[in-house]
Amino acid sequence: MQDNPNPKFPDVNRPRWGSNDDINNIQGHIDFVRDEYGNYYTPFKLTTKSNKLLKVSLMHVLYDEAFATILDDEMLKEYRYSYLGDLLLERMNGHIKELEIENRRIFTVQDLIDNGTEVSFLDITQKLKK
Repeated sequence: MQDNPNPKFPDVNRPRWGSNDDINNIQGHIDFVRDEYGNYYTPFKLTTKSNKLLKVSLMHVLYDEAFATILDDEMLKEYRYSYLGDLLLERMNGHIKELEIENRRIFTVQDLIDNGTEVSFLDITQKLKK
């Protein structure tokens, strides 16, 4: 089925991920988690047992985008004389739109805590170890 209301992802076939209403089934690098200040994070490391999310390490989405985006010639042409933040912000907002289109709930840090999940945050002053 080719039904794509997001022009930033013209070649995506729907459904891409499907809806997600169970916090214990959040997926790393797909789902986002929001804090009380409006920052967005993606699950980086997940520990589950018997379908229960025990621990999650969250990575700030802009940090994730910064280290997951490779600037190719097309991108350099499109964002020439723009701030790097413009590209990263557009990619983050495009992903948020994708989550909305797929009816994936953006849980909050408080939702995780209320679920009994131990929450930690990746130190963004350090480079990811490969």
